[in-house]
Amino acid sequence: MVKEVNKNMALYEMQANICHALSHPIRLYILDLLSTEELSSSQLLDVLDIPKANLSQHISVLKEAGILKTRKEGTFQLLSLAIPKIKDACQLVRGILLDRLNEEQKTMTVLKKNLDLQVKNTNKISSKKSAKKV
Repeated sequence: MVKEVNKNMALYEMQANICHALSHPIRLYILDLLSTEELSSSQLLDVLDIPKANLSQHISVLKEAGILKTRKEGTFQLLSLAIPKIKDACQLVRGILLDRLNEEQKTMTVLKKNLDLQVKNTNKISSKKSAKKV
């Protein structure tokens, strides 16, 4: 049983490493950009508008997690997804976010209707009190 737990823990550590790599908005944006084509660091810099040192750190984290790979073409180093399924994982999370936003929107709609009713009732009561005073 202990050996089995240790094996599972190694898998959880690997999963945590990938999740950590996905835990920054810039890295998610990089993956989104690379999901359709290979790009060089300079191309990414043009789109992301972040310092070169920051981009290098983000790329390093993604490469260490095994999510990105590089290949040289002349003087350029082109980046691409090493795990194409990562697009599916990101899409799944976006689907979850969409569901969550839709639920929150439904809740907000119900709350707004209730608030509108309360305001209308308060206004009616205030109008009646004003009418009685006159």
